[in-house]
Amino acid sequence: MRVMRPADEGDYNKLAAQARRGWVCLDKKNVHNPFRASNSVEICDLFTEDDTLVLVKPAHSSSPLSHLFSQARVSVELLFESAAVRAEFARSVHVNSDPARSIPEDFTPRRVVFAILLKDGAKLTPDSLFPFSAITLAQTAKALAARGVTIEVIGIESESAQSAMRDEAA
Repeated sequence: MRVMRPADEGDYNKLAAQARRGWVCLDKKNVHNPFRASNSVEICDLFTEDDTLVLVKPAHSSSPLSHLFSQARVSVELLFESAAVRAEFARSVHVNSDPARSIPEDFTPRRVVFAILLKDGAKLTPDSLFPFSAITLAQTAKALAARGVTIEVIGIESESAQSAMRDEAA
């Protein structure tokens, strides 16, 4: 059986940023982890012109979405709690975007968008979201709201991802 799967999340992110004015692709543009100097953390995949953090994930099960929601929570908490992370993130936005683009070194997010491509291109609805993921999403939304951060969840339609898709054996 053959199914459509994202060929590369990074390719999708690059194409999404190129297609939208003012968006910055920050996929794999990590900042230093203040708790462990030997590794780093990805804050977001895309950063929009209105300073929204966008996290993108194809999901064929609940596990990738649990990671996605945890990533958002960790990213927001690091940006709120670490001046070094905020400054490094601001530099990353500047370096990876139009050189005229900058954000303040004390930037903290106000909005996070989760962009999700569900298994087999299924339409994202409250009923199609994996049950465990729905609970994790609600808990993440509550934690981020306590910091004044709103969330939005959008589905990536199969057609939107086709340029970054390929056939793969299941």
